[in-house]
Amino acid sequence: MKAVVVIVAAVSLSSLWQQMTRPTNSRAATERGVIAYERQKYGDAAAQFAAAASGQASPRSLFNLGTAQIAAGRRAEGSTTLTKAMEDPSLRPRALFNRGNSALAANALDHAIRDYTDSLKLAPGAAEVKRNLEIALRRKQAMQQQQQSGGQNQQQQAASPQQQQQPQPDRGQTQEGQADAEALLRSVQQQEQEELARMKRARGDSRRVGW
Repeated sequence: MKAVVVIVAAVSLSSLWQQMTRPTNSRAATERGVIAYERQKYGDAAAQFAAAASGQASPRSLFNLGTAQIAAGRRAEGSTTLTKAMEDPSLRPRALFNRGNSALAANALDHAIRDYTDSLKLAPGAAEVKRNLEIALRRKQAMQQQQQSGGQNQQQQAASPQQQQQPQPDRGQTQEGQADAEALLRSVQQQEQEELARMKRARGDSRRVGW
């Protein structure tokens, strides 16, 4: 339940671009989309953002559209739209984050971990990305433990030694990606701890001035 709250908060109104340089009709559609999104009418918001992106769509209009599509439950469509918005490097961290939220909501944990990791590499100070990456990694670890426990139980209950096990997929690449994500997360956490220690030292030095 906690993860759902994080995801809903992550794809929020603050993720939308409210100022447009497109013509008046596009700007008006964007404003209507923002209002609809704020009222949690995500289908209406997506329709308005689609109207704003009609014709020659900009990366920012596609970012808004993809974000609204995901919030409306059209996750696959929204993820595709956000991928197009990533042509603008300035939008890439947030687009990866929102696409990761879509994958996390669909329990596609490998995709979520990959997108959060890429987003965190581009914006290491993004606390919400770090938080959702931690959620995805915990879910992945719990799922792996459950699968291992289930496999052991099945082996113990096997009645015939000739019974063949189902072939298992190659998990090498997945485990490698998960290890990279965990290493990145530890690095970000270490940086935060070092920054806190530096701030404490700075406060201590200021108190000793004039002694």
